[in-house]
Amino acid sequence: MNANFQKNFGVSLGEKKINLKKEYKDSFSIKLFNRIIKKTGPKNLFYTNPNTSSLDLAFAAYKNFLKKNKKFETKKIKNIVFVTETNNFNFPGNSFLFASKLNFDPKIKLYDLNAGCTGFVDAIDLAYKLYGNSLIICAETYSKHIKKFDRSVSPIFSDGGSVFYLNKSEAKVIRTFKFFKKNSFNDLCSKEKNLFMDGKKVFDFVNQEVVSLLLSILKRNKSIKILFNHQASLTVENLIKDKLNNFNLIIPSNIKKIGNTVSSSIPHLINEYLKKNKIKKNSKILLCGFGVGLSVSATILKITK
Repeated sequence: MNANFQKNFGVSLGEKKINLKKEYKDSFSIKLFNRIIKKTGPKNLFYTNPNTSSLDLAFAAYKNFLKKNKKFETKKIKNIVFVTETNNFNFPGNSFLFASKLNFDPKIKLYDLNAGCTGFVDAIDLAYKLYGNSLIICAETYSKHIKKFDRSVSPIFSDGGSVFYLNKSEAKVIRTFKFFKKNSFNDLCSKEKNLFMDGKKVFDFVNQEVVSLLLSILKRNKSIKILFNHQASLTVENLIKDKLNNFNLIIPSNIKKIGNTVSSSIPHLINEYLKKNKIKKNSKILLCGFGVGLSVSATILKITK
């Protein structure tokens, strides 16, 4: 069971490994770096080269998926759901480009989601309602929207991609929860290719809305033992772990290792966790994404094989 589920993921990262300590040492100070890193988490980030797009990250992730599934038949895929805020073109969406360049069946159904850190959960919610099995793709190149040494965003985000083959015989969506805060779109946004984040407002949203939602779900679903949480920052990770301390819950984290890969952060996290750990058949896991909007999406997923 566990091995099969892990095979359903493929992931990728930007080609350039950015040493933040070196970057900040050259422009600021080690003292400043140490102060920032305690809040953000990652010491290294992964950026794409100038000519690498979100579509390229998707191709790389799909290639890694196929390495695990050498005899995979693309005809099994009935739908492609592509999640990105950094499309190659204004239109058409990346799902069309992905399916065209890889010569998928022209009858396959294509869907594009303009979603940030909730995107993977949103895509699962959509794909589970569609006929047949789906390939969920997430890919972002936030580095192309970051002004160098903008301390609110530059020490956090990495470029990353992921694919997840949602086989309905192996995973079942029990219930999905969604919430958005009205008129909060300016708190985390990109205008004219400049990424902006009001860290305090995002933190307050997590502390008030995200934590409240997680507490509500867990109190009513005590059989959930694992939470795969969006990897926003070390401060946010510590907050959530502290607030959920009374639950006997496994909360994996890789924010220190690769940074915040936006919609791909949960797929990266699950893929890494399953390399060394097992999820028993019929276990329920909780996935939670939050961010751009401001919004939060959470889903209870039952592993059936």
